[in-house]
Amino acid sequence: MNEGIRVAMISLGCARNLVDSEVLLGHVVEEGLQVVREPEDADVVVVNTCGFIDSAKQESIDTILSVARLKEDGTLKGVIAVGCLAQRYGDDLRKNIPELDAVFGISDYSGVPAVVRRIMNGSDRRWVATVDGGKPKGPKSDRKRMLLTPKSFAYLRISEGCDHKCTFCAIPSMRGRNRSKPMEVLIDEAKDLAAAGVKELVIVAEDTTAYGLDIDRKRHIHTLLEKLGEVDGIQWIRLMYAYPHTVLPELTTFLREHPKAVKYLDIPIQHISSPLLRSMKRAVSKEQVEGILWRLRDEVPGIAVRSTLITGFPGETDKDFAEVLEFCTRFRFERLGVFTYSREETTPAHDMPDQVPEDLALERQRLLMTQQKGILDQFQQSLVGKTLPVVVDGFDSASGVLIGRTFADAPEVDCRVLMTDGTAEPGQIVDAKITAAHDYDLRAEPIGARRRS
Repeated sequence: MNEGIRVAMISLGCARNLVDSEVLLGHVVEEGLQVVREPEDADVVVVNTCGFIDSAKQESIDTILSVARLKEDGTLKGVIAVGCLAQRYGDDLRKNIPELDAVFGISDYSGVPAVVRRIMNGSDRRWVATVDGGKPKGPKSDRKRMLLTPKSFAYLRISEGCDHKCTFCAIPSMRGRNRSKPMEVLIDEAKDLAAAGVKELVIVAEDTTAYGLDIDRKRHIHTLLEKLGEVDGIQWIRLMYAYPHTVLPELTTFLREHPKAVKYLDIPIQHISSPLLRSMKRAVSKEQVEGILWRLRDEVPGIAVRSTLITGFPGETDKDFAEVLEFCTRFRFERLGVFTYSREETTPAHDMPDQVPEDLALERQRLLMTQQKGILDQFQQSLVGKTLPVVVDGFDSASGVLIGRTFADAPEVDCRVLMTDGTAEPGQIVDAKITAAHDYDLRAEPIGARRRS
């Protein structure tokens, strides 16, 4: 009976959460259970939740309730909640969602398969819901993963937690202080991923540029990237979640000169107004943020810069917002995400005065994104006629196109390249001539490729 147990995973939230989902499924496979894609085909469904902002929390709760309805026809036996929401609100979830059979905070998830078996064997649900999902995470917790990404890319999580005190953010309370993985462990992980056929490493953490600070008070992200560049089989290395005032010259040297470095940097600035940055406790001024961003342009010619902004943070005035609009017009981010402020309990910003009405925050978000759409369109059009390397993520059989990405596009958050010709497989990097730009998609023709029959 146990060996026929089928487990499905629904992974919500960020890339760091996805790595946790892959680790959990790695334990499931190692313990001899079967992984299935669809919840309708499963005996037990695991929902890896996000607890970052209100919309993500609501999505997590809605997903749990939607999956739990499958119990009504008798095919589904159990629903387990793990991840950030479970870490932050575990007791509330157990109390208010009786459909849940188990709730685990963040751990190495090595104990989850045993709990799945207990659920299937009819153990008392109240006891199941209080057991551990595994040991605390260790340096090697991520080694055994069942990848949920295409063969083209995988996320490499280089640290856990965050030391920053941003007043809007609850992540440190959920994931703890910054804890860098040993470099040799990360090199081994990268070799494992390369052996699985992965071509692009997407480097993630709560703050990637803090890598090493907890070890010897020095930033070693550039050293780590150089070492990762020596791993055979890896062709692209993309860096996400850099903190604005911590981009050292050694890092820009890597981005500019290393043959495997993708000329791309995700550097969330959140705002540009000095009063707002102080209120957010971002530890930088407008002048510092601008200086760092313009230095990226100077030191890494041709770089694509991605950032995120928050509208409606407490105290944001029309003047503050006008500064954001003006700066985005001048700097012209190649990629930009804009989010409205989410008032998170237990964070200092929750009780700040001058809370901005939600409708005003939404209007400011709309104005920024409308402006950014024009900037994006111009950048996309500037690529038409150029031949660029494109990493292939997959093939859409319905439309008959290969789906890929350029250097300017991180997986899951940026734009796509659609190629109507070619026989490339996921994981291949092909030269393609960009023929057209439409909204968030580029059209391209692979160079020298045969048409699919």
